[in-house]
Amino acid sequence: MTQVVILGFDGLDADLLRVYGPALPHLRRLMLESPFLELTSSIPPDTFPAWGSLYTGLNPANHGLLSLPISDLAALEAEEPPALTCGTTFWDLASASGKRICVLNPYLAYPAWPVNGIMLALSPRDGSMSIAPEEHELSLAFPALPRLTEQATRREQLRTFYHELVSCTLQQAALGLELLQQESWDLFFLQLNALDVVQHLFWHYSDLSDPAYPGQSEHLTRIQSFYRLCDQIVGEVRAALPAESILMVVSAYGHGRRSHQRVNLNEWLRRQGLLVVQSPTPGQRLLERPFPVRARRYAALDELLAHAGLLARERQPSARSQSRLIDEERTLARALSLGGDGPFGGVALNRQGIEEQGRDYEEMRARLQEEIQRLRSRGRPLLRWVRKREEVYQGRYLERLPDLVFELQGDFAIGDDLYVPLLTAPAVRRTVSGTHRKDGVLLIGNLLHHEPGVNDLHEITVMDVAPTVLSLLGINNVVRFDGQPLLALRTAESLS
Repeated sequence: MTQVVILGFDGLDADLLRVYGPALPHLRRLMLESPFLELTSSIPPDTFPAWGSLYTGLNPANHGLLSLPISDLAALEAEEPPALTCGTTFWDLASASGKRICVLNPYLAYPAWPVNGIMLALSPRDGSMSIAPEEHELSLAFPALPRLTEQATRREQLRTFYHELVSCTLQQAALGLELLQQESWDLFFLQLNALDVVQHLFWHYSDLSDPAYPGQSEHLTRIQSFYRLCDQIVGEVRAALPAESILMVVSAYGHGRRSHQRVNLNEWLRRQGLLVVQSPTPGQRLLERPFPVRARRYAALDELLAHAGLLARERQPSARSQSRLIDEERTLARALSLGGDGPFGGVALNRQGIEEQGRDYEEMRARLQEEIQRLRSRGRPLLRWVRKREEVYQGRYLERLPDLVFELQGDFAIGDDLYVPLLTAPAVRRTVSGTHRKDGVLLIGNLLHHEPGVNDLHEITVMDVAPTVLSLLGINNVVRFDGQPLLALRTAESLS
């Protein structure tokens, strides 16, 4: 019987593993053993679509766990964030095949549901714990991450908040290790999410090239220290495993510096006559100067907290005021940021409005695709690529994606200001300076009987994780995945 043990570290980054590798003996050992390292995330590399794809083996258009654009008022005002559907994850499929499983703290899976073993989940709203079966008693608490407040982001409070994250992670890992040793589980999965929060908050303290770098401080090595904590947990788990157990370390995306330049595509669309600003009401002055999103200094923080499950939803409206300035009925095209303050975005078209004007939807979409692709700044293309949504993904929830999806060049993000230049530089960030990037991590150690089943040209993606886990457990062809197993049993020829 093959035992598969998986540790999920939210935000673990492949490049930082290379940089910090000499100080991470247990992760370094896995890096040397593993046939893989980089794991390409979803488009966008955001919490909901990326972890949803890792759990299910499906692309975002098939599992439907898409990012919520900050301009989508109806979605943001929903009572609950998107949730996984019971029965669709790799642990559900393993459970249905008779495998004994223990799964702890997956994103989006609340409340916990019955499995052949134990499932523990934390509420994204208030951190309350749910466990199945309900009668299972824990000897240790599994704490939720501490709540991040505006006060906690101040430099003098960051030290305390960091140590709270460390303490919480150690407690979560201790319970995970205890449960791991209670039974010879066929599949064990523990997800730890504090690293992502650490990188969001402390990136500019450790990145000397960041415009917000404050100079040398006590926070200079916070990120590296937390990587060492993750390495310590990997070592403790591996020491508790039988020699033949397979150990995996995964992250659905990596982390990097937050963009310091904005491409204001909505302003460009306004100039093309495709985005219409609401007419002023009697008594209002005409719009004669740039207007940013109200309370912009809190928008990035709210976005981080909401996605980390650390913020009450009533704090979110500060990130939405720009959408109220747009005339939804007369606007034919508007740009959306996908996945927070990063390079991924889209253009949503008002198909009904386009056709009511006697224009052809597909012709307009194709023309916009060409014109956006040609956007330049000082001769440099602003976009890496722009595609129709069906060229990116296929699936039952495809229409939840914008009509056009694009990726900006490296250090650009989508701006939402109007009556401003196409390119602007925001105020230096001192609260949330790190952001997700598309290169996550997949490490697999102790592959005694398996070898890579894909060639070097295959791009390893988050959708490949679920089918790979099930294949290692001897479960094949149970459902149709968008990913594929990455490993195959060694043949007699390869063993000779």
